[in-house]
Amino acid sequence: MLTEFAQTLGRYRLHARLLWRACPGWTVAAAMVALLNSAVGTLLLISTGQFAGALPEAIRGGAGSPAADHAWRWFALTAALLITGPLVAALMVWVTARTSAGYLAHVFELVAETGVHPQGIELLDSPGFSGRLQAVVEATRDWTFTFGLDNTWTVLSRRLAGVGAIVVLMSWHWWLPFFIAGSFVVMSKTYATWLNTSFDKLLQTSASELRRARYLRGLLVRPEAAKEVRLFDLTDWVVDRYRSTWLSAMAALWPLRQRGLRPVYLSCLVMAVAVGGALALLTHDVVAGTVGLAGVVTLIQAMLALESFGILGDPQLALAQSTAAAVELTRLRQEVGLPPTRPADESPEDRTTSVGAVEVVLDDVTFAYPTRTEPAVANLDLRIPAGQSVAMVGVNGAGKSTVIKLLCGLYRPDQGAVRVGGADPAESQAARRRVAVIFQDFVRYHLSLRDNVGMGAVARRGEQQILDRALSDAGGNGLLKRLESGWDTVLSAEYEGGTDLSGGQWQRVALARALAAVSAGAGVLILDEPTAALDVRAEAALFDRFLEVTRDVTTILVSHRLSSVRHADRIVVLDPGAGIVEDGSHEELLQAGGRYAEMFTLQAQRFAQVDEGSGG
Repeated sequence: MLTEFAQTLGRYRLHARLLWRACPGWTVAAAMVALLNSAVGTLLLISTGQFAGALPEAIRGGAGSPAADHAWRWFALTAALLITGPLVAALMVWVTARTSAGYLAHVFELVAETGVHPQGIELLDSPGFSGRLQAVVEATRDWTFTFGLDNTWTVLSRRLAGVGAIVVLMSWHWWLPFFIAGSFVVMSKTYATWLNTSFDKLLQTSASELRRARYLRGLLVRPEAAKEVRLFDLTDWVVDRYRSTWLSAMAALWPLRQRGLRPVYLSCLVMAVAVGGALALLTHDVVAGTVGLAGVVTLIQAMLALESFGILGDPQLALAQSTAAAVELTRLRQEVGLPPTRPADESPEDRTTSVGAVEVVLDDVTFAYPTRTEPAVANLDLRIPAGQSVAMVGVNGAGKSTVIKLLCGLYRPDQGAVRVGGADPAESQAARRRVAVIFQDFVRYHLSLRDNVGMGAVARRGEQQILDRALSDAGGNGLLKRLESGWDTVLSAEYEGGTDLSGGQWQRVALARALAAVSAGAGVLILDEPTAALDVRAEAALFDRFLEVTRDVTTILVSHRLSSVRHADRIVVLDPGAGIVEDGSHEELLQAGGRYAEMFTLQAQRFAQVDEGSGG
């Protein structure tokens, strides 16, 4: 029990540290207002008791008597406190809003940093870590998280009001308030421990199942699945799967919650005995004549105020949920080597920039994905001199995309070394900034065209010349002319004034983003199937244009259409399990008559047949 109490106090200390990190000034102001609010409440219970006690004498003495004057003074104080209370409550709402805004901004920054640190994505590929992170993200987005933050000061104010009630009751029997308050504290801490354990288990043990349940629920309401759900009449099936998945996730929690309630029931019984005994003692003193009317009114209010040390209902529930999310967030941050309550210090290297093509080296690299037994690449050796254009080709599963991820620093090799400009991209932010890449599954941001292209050169996104040149080199000038608001058009039909693009148009925007990165200093440009939505001729023309505009950049092209990459300085052929099996120019590889020549001939024959069919 003591260990659980210590854990509860520990999470409140963590909550206080986060508040102080986020907005120290507003935190102090909110604490002072909470103290003022509790002081007003304590004075009010004293003044109402004294006013009630003075009334009988005032009535007997009549108007103008000293007793009446005495009663009027207590009435005036009570009225003033009744007016002051709502004013202080309004002030608390304002201060609370400012404090919560700062706290939310701080927590969201910590969550975002946790998701992108470290540079690699191994942890995000882990269902355990990614599930827990997603659970924290969902928890911080939920309205109850903000509700819990706002009620931090409500809970504090009510606890402080309880301290005032203890002081009042000590004037009667000094030991009694500690006995009553202790029973409420035990009940509150027992309940808080049960709440915290419930929320912790919810975030830790059922994160994966709950995430799957949320996904299934989303299929019923998200537009991307609407067509197939209706076409295949999937509603009942999805609802049944959602129900069973959610019940499976919660089934492990319900027994734990039931067992954890037993100490809560016992603590409630102890509290009832303590309050009942105090009321019996007060009745005895009233009968004995040692406590008058003023004392009865004041002491009963003070006893009721001690309830603030007990269970506070929704405010305490929401605060427990908020602190549970904060605790899990700090655990995740510590697991990835980040400070638990503050953003990591920026490395001086993060601010360095350089320009020009760089050399790319993979030295005896072996790498296997965590969920697979066979390596995606094994003992791979590849050196690309600065400024050279290289095409990587091969069948599916040969490791082309894996090589790209290694060059971007998204994974660390199990064996060997990866170097971009002499530095490891998995360790060096400067090395990662030298790489611009467009993945086959690039992101379609629901932002303006300006932002979609400018993200490739964030530090220089305000330079229109860079954006214009990048979009032009990507063949997107025609796209720009068709957009109603030009560069400021939002590329999503979900927003008023926005528009969606075709697959080919989106690929040109993504390519422009990579070229903007080159203008900002990237020395390596990687294109991973960037033109799959274009026809053969458009792709070939675009690749030829790329090779022309990126002569001062090290370029790596990946495409299944061999006719599109034949003008690259060099072509390497990858084979599953064997690594690089051929390396040379297009002409050299055709003359060698090996794997590349066979694949190129087969593709050329297929395209020739298509041309003949369309021409006939």
